[in-house]
This record gives sequence, C-alpha cells and structure tokens, in this order.
Amino acid sequence: MQNSLEKIASKLTSDISSSLSRCGLMFRTFTRVKTESSIKHKIEVKYAGKKVRIQDMIGIRIVAYFQDDVDALSLYYSVGDVVKKSIDEYDSSTFRPQRLNITSRIPAEMKDEFIASLPEQYRDCIEPTYELQIRTVFSEGWHEVEHDLRYKCHEDWAGCESYSRALNGIIATLETAEWNMKAIFATMARDNFRHSNYTAMLRNKFHLKFKSEALSDGMTDFLRENLHLAEAVLNADRLIVVYTLLTHEANFNLTYDNLLFLINRIEMMDPDLMAMEPEDTKLMLDTFLNS
Repeated sequence: MQNSLEKIASKLTSDISSSLSRCGLMFRTFTRVKTESSIKHKIEVKYAGKKVRIQDMIGIRIVAYFQDDVDALSLYYSVGDVVKKSIDEYDSSTFRPQRLNITSRIPAEMKDEFIASLPEQYRDCIEPTYELQIRTVFSEGWHEVEHDLRYKCHEDWAGCESYSRALNGIIATLETAEWNMKAIFATMARDNFRHSNYTAMLRNKFHLKFKSEALSDGMTDFLRENLHLAEAVLNADRLIVVYTLLTHEANFNLTYDNLLFLINRIEMMDPDLMAMEPEDTKLMLDTFLNS
C-alpha cells in the first residue's frame, strides 16, 4: 500500500514543484502519506462510531519564503478540481495561526491506482483526494512544534489556557517579522530605484530566481532615460505578475530583461519598450500570454 501511495504523492509533488520552479518562486515542499495504523486510529478510535471520510490520505505542504507568495498560491490552487477550502480569515482580536488548506481531487490518470493502493477494509472511508497546505517558512517551524506538542497531546494543555495563548502569541511575532522583512526589501527596491540600480530594484521587488545575472546594458540605459517607466515597474503589482507566471503554461525564460518586457505587456503597454523586444522574445511572450 505505502509504496504505491508514496509513488503517487511523489508525482503530485514533482508536478507542483515543476510549476513553481518555472515561475522562479522560492519555496520548499514536504510530502506525507498516512499509514495504515494512522487510518485505523482515526476511524476506530478518534471517530469511533461516526461516519468518517478521510480526504487527506496524501498531504503536500508548500513552504513559501514570502507571505505574498502564499497569497498568490492560494488564488492559484483555489480554482480547478477543488473539493474543499479551509482558509481562515484574519481576526485582529485573537492570537491564532491562519489555516490555509486546500483539498483537491486526485488527477483522473492516477485515480484507479490510488484506489487500488488503499487498504481494502478502509477503502469506503477514504476519498480520492489530497490535501495541500500552504505556509510561509517562518510559520512552518511554529506549526511543526504546535502540531507535535499541542495538537497531538491536547490533554497536556488542560488548564493551561494562558500558556496556550502565549504559544499563539509567538505566531503573531513571526507574522510581524514577515511584515518587517517584506518592508525591508520594499525599501531597498525604492532606494535602488533612486540610485538607478535597476537590477537590484527588480531583485528586491520581485525576489524571484532569475536565470540571468543582471539587466542588459541596453535595458538599463533605457530605464535611466525613461524614469517614469522605471517607477512604473517599481510600483507594479507583484501579485499580478506572479499570478500571471503561475497561470500561463507555455515556456517563459525568466531573465531580468524578459520580466521587464512581461510587466510592460500586462501593466504599462509602453510602445517604445515593446519595440525593444527581440524577435524571439516577442514570439515567446505572445505564446506565453496566449497559453
């Protein structure tokens, strides 16, 4: 059972990783498959006598480096073959972590293998779905500690409400650290704009994994001569840019120059900047945006 399910989980994770890597996102993935003993405990002990439908036989976690990547991924994975979304709204009056779990159906080409891999006695209790969790790297460590030392042993916390609230307070501290880190890079991007260091501006603004070392000299000179366009790039909506990279499937060579051309296509549509697109880049952008 376990080997077949792990093979399916590995394929799902590989597909996710390929999509995110293509967009230049900074992330890590983790995968787990429930064991037969875990299923037995959940059905026969935890929910004894109740009708149980297990939807997270396979769990995949995406750990993003930045909160705005979590926002983009939440939008991206909330469409398609989704069964259930558990996305907590922020509550300004309560210390608690935000849950962002999305349950989706196992792809059709894997469904028969998935069902055949399940323990026969529990097959009717397990749905052909998997759960996707999306978190930031800051919150990942907190969630792991909380899951193993509070969620799994909640009896230890009986009568310890003040400690439980203090533990939740730590996630608030981590969220503040995330906001501060984002603010630092935003400030650096603006400072680099003022100093005409446009490669650093793009790197600090978009924090993606580029396939080139820097903007070409021609593009740098163009931005220095067209400060209004450089500022428009600085003020571009990162969420829209990342979401565009996620939702179009054709190949996109993520260099600094090409990102600038893409931002122009989706936000500014400056004819002079479009005229600077090399023919192969123009063809790539046309194909990408129509995919």
